[in-house]
Amino acid sequence: MTTSTSRITVRPMTDADDLATLDAGNPLGWMTAWWSTLTESMDLRWYVALLDGEPAGLGVVCPLPFAQGGYGVGILNVRPEHRRRGVGTALHAALAAVVRPELPGILYQHVEGDAAAEATARAWGFSVVGTHHESVLDLQAVDRTAYEAMAAAPGVALDAVDPAVDDRSWRNLYAFVRARFQDAPDAEGGGGDLPFDAFREMLAEPWQLAAAHDGGRLVGVTLVVARPGTAGAANTVITGVSPAARGRGIATALKAWHALHMAERGITHVYTQNMEGNEPILAANRRLGFVRAAGHVDVVCSFS
Repeated sequence: MTTSTSRITVRPMTDADDLATLDAGNPLGWMTAWWSTLTESMDLRWYVALLDGEPAGLGVVCPLPFAQGGYGVGILNVRPEHRRRGVGTALHAALAAVVRPELPGILYQHVEGDAAAEATARAWGFSVVGTHHESVLDLQAVDRTAYEAMAAAPGVALDAVDPAVDDRSWRNLYAFVRARFQDAPDAEGGGGDLPFDAFREMLAEPWQLAAAHDGGRLVGVTLVVARPGTAGAANTVITGVSPAARGRGIATALKAWHALHMAERGITHVYTQNMEGNEPILAANRRLGFVRAAGHVDVVCSFS
């Protein structure tokens, strides 16, 4: 789909170089870079906006019910020198045209306190549905003795998961992770439907996924991906514990054990984003020494 006005043209992105050029300076740009590795499995649709023939912005949308309420998810960035000229409006219209036939709306994020983004969201009639705390842990500064003490929960075995496990094991892991996405506070009202192929694609190295077992039964996982644009850094995708096993310190133990495991493999920093109000995981992060780095505001465009 290509759309044009007298000055603005929006077309599907065909040149990979556009991604680096158009996402430059975007505080959430690492997310766009990570999404670029999942294009096939997530059915992502990428668009470039041209202003008077010059690349001015990019948009990407996932037309799957991944966000809470069964919404799609999108990223939209316009280069600062081209803002307030209708480029973002044109890009959003292109993304909405992809999602509208199938889903109730799109969820976007912007950095907390970004006055321009807040004004745009209000002007477009978007609703604020939540805020995520982004925190970072410096693995080079952790107290290893203290971490080793935290990296245990009574009756629970902690270990890394090797990506070379058989397909049945992958399917079992996927079912557990998918369930944790769906019962997380972020997914209240539905959503969190991570495709199996995307789950497999994002996990290629043994240091990325750790699991907790109680009597051989899987009760918890934590998984990370490399954080694009930040050398030596990982970003947490999810830490989840089955409902019946909560309240036993398993999440803290998993994150502590995994942090030591990652540090041994050269990872220097771990980032995580957690929804405001999810006090159990925020408290675990504080105990582990995560430091608040930023806030991300979730806003939704509803089609109804």
